[in-house]
Amino acid sequence: MDGLTFRCLALAIETGSLTGAARRLGVSQPAVSQKIAGLEADLGQQLLVRSRHGVRPTEAGLLVNTHGLRVLASLAEMQSGLEDLRGQVAGKLRVTVNMLFGQAVMGPVLALLRARHPGLRVDVITSDVVIDLEAEGVDIAVRGGRPGDGPGLVRRIGAMEGVLVASPAYLDSVGRPAGPEDLQRLSYIQYRDDPEEHHLALVHGGAALSAPVSVAFSAQHPDLTLHAVLSGIGFAKAPLFHMRERLDAGTVEEVLPGYAPALKPLYFAHRAHLKDTPNVRAFRAVLVEHLAGLPGFVISADLAT
Repeated sequence: MDGLTFRCLALAIETGSLTGAARRLGVSQPAVSQKIAGLEADLGQQLLVRSRHGVRPTEAGLLVNTHGLRVLASLAEMQSGLEDLRGQVAGKLRVTVNMLFGQAVMGPVLALLRARHPGLRVDVITSDVVIDLEAEGVDIAVRGGRPGDGPGLVRRIGAMEGVLVASPAYLDSVGRPAGPEDLQRLSYIQYRDDPEEHHLALVHGGAALSAPVSVAFSAQHPDLTLHAVLSGIGFAKAPLFHMRERLDAGTVEEVLPGYAPALKPLYFAHRAHLKDTPNVRAFRAVLVEHLAGLPGFVISADLAT
């Protein structure tokens, strides 16, 4: 029995499917099936009931899974303890970030980490789904907007400034809004990383207000949102760091200057057993250093250098 075997069982039960477990682990379905069949043979108990609709755990399967999760937690705690004893930044980290961070931020962060800590390997998972770190075996999450649920330690590391943008041609055609009440006559392009919005939380002169919007298009990828803006479909809310160069170049224009989206908090979460290991500290330090150099990030005072 090894850690991978228990993870195969846990994910098969969670997803209700051997294929689903294989997809989450990044291995083949036969490999997952073989691991679980081997565990059943070793224990002399059927752990899963298999059918064309998927799998479900037997009573023995639930019992073994409960203990297997404890074994996985113990193994992970042992590994982090060994890292502390070494006092070195080395080994592997699995990190999840949203799609925008994956495409716009993580490249330079990984390059800087590699230059400073060549013994550390970072596997990055890009997804706008807030995942359970323990269940997925992911060490660190960088999350915008909400810290997420489930076990683990969460720390707010800062906030992101936003901006409302549209193409100049679109604003020429529909007219530039004079105030927040005018936004509703424009077409709003919503990025699905945000909850369903019919009102935008804005700040003007230090005062918070809510402006109604008419959602005309919903995109599930940041590049698609940007493409919709550049194509003149409507206006969108976007992180300032992602739009600064385009604003300066004039390819997009700020909508309703002086009215900014409310700051979006940025959280750093990691599995509880990692505590503050050298690997976690190294990753967080490089991430914060890079973000501090980008426009539109407000770093928490206790992290700013």
